[in-house]
Amino acid sequence: MPRDSSVHVPARNRIDEDGRQSIAFLQGSRQTVNVVLVALTDGVELEVWADGSLRRRARFLRDTEARKYSDRLASRLQRRGYRRDTEAR
Repeated sequence: MPRDSSVHVPARNRIDEDGRQSIAFLQGSRQTVNVVLVALTDGVELEVWADGSLRRRARFLRDTEARKYSDRLASRLQRRGYRRDTEAR
């Protein structure tokens, strides 16, 4: 089936966020990881920052899904020797 080339979906130029919360802060021997939950109008994003640079961004429809993923990620990092900072929550 041929595609109609006249259909154009505009890309998002800017993402309007409703809120931002650091939900996990882990320190390793050589690296610090900060997991940030970003609330958007149509979902949530989970940003993983390592030593100040954005390493990964994942989009979820629900806050609970993003928090479960964050917990799994933090558990995996703790098994690799990272320590969780309890003051970040």
